[in-house]
Amino acid sequence: MKAINLTSNIALDEQWLVADLSNSTCKFALTTPQRILTTRRLATADLSLQTLSTIIEGWSVQRVIIASVVPKATQRITRFCKNKKLPLLSIDATTDLGIKIRYPNPSSIGADRLVNVVAVKNRYPTPCIVANFGTAIVFDIIDQQGTYLGGIIAPGLFTSSRALHERTALLPLAIPSPIRRALGKNTLTAIHSGLLLGARGLVREVVEQITKETFSGKRPSVIGTGTDAQLVAGKENFFDHIDLNLTLEGIREVGLRILETEGKKRMATKNPKKSKKKALLNF
Repeated sequence: MKAINLTSNIALDEQWLVADLSNSTCKFALTTPQRILTTRRLATADLSLQTLSTIIEGWSVQRVIIASVVPKATQRITRFCKNKKLPLLSIDATTDLGIKIRYPNPSSIGADRLVNVVAVKNRYPTPCIVANFGTAIVFDIIDQQGTYLGGIIAPGLFTSSRALHERTALLPLAIPSPIRRALGKNTLTAIHSGLLLGARGLVREVVEQITKETFSGKRPSVIGTGTDAQLVAGKENFFDHIDLNLTLEGIREVGLRILETEGKKRMATKNPKKSKKKALLNF
């Protein structure tokens, strides 16, 4: 018999496919409602019905929950779920996230940024700066109450490297790599140094300015996530935590919130007299 969460009617051993569909890489996790079991990755350019089938090979999945910033990837996952008859929840700014957003146009905020706020609010001290190192370097700012305030966007390390290669005649394409010293002794090490020191300088400046402008000089906690977070961190101390599964955890938590809410609504519809009586007692 399945273990049941009596408050929401969600099977605790139900398994979900949680997906963070970003511009460069799609991150997938097999989860229960409570935790991530295992993760897999795929280049976004390689996403197809066939590769999706390969990704979930050996996984028993009852539903799919995604946060996507790539419309074509969303379309492919939607078609995949339709073919497999899997229920799909796609998270965006209209989803009940359980957070406040103080931003003029919430629909313009990437779903990955929003679920990061959810995950941070549930895990780390606030106020907080989330620094996500992927195709772009994205900073999201959260106040003491867990309200999303806004952010900062800059080119990611590999995006910068590719721009250098494509916009110059002689510079090679450099894969962002660790450095032992600031001074480069050849073209590649000079680019590596420029990419990494530039990213570290960006983090320091963002933290300094946000601390001064938004938090009256009191430094917020700083959380690093994304593909290049550990590379940028090196031996520096400007991250209080590095959480590489932050986005996947946020997607899982938002999915759980939505399903619990839907479960409670169904229970209230089936037992309106009982629900009314319970409400009166609580009052």
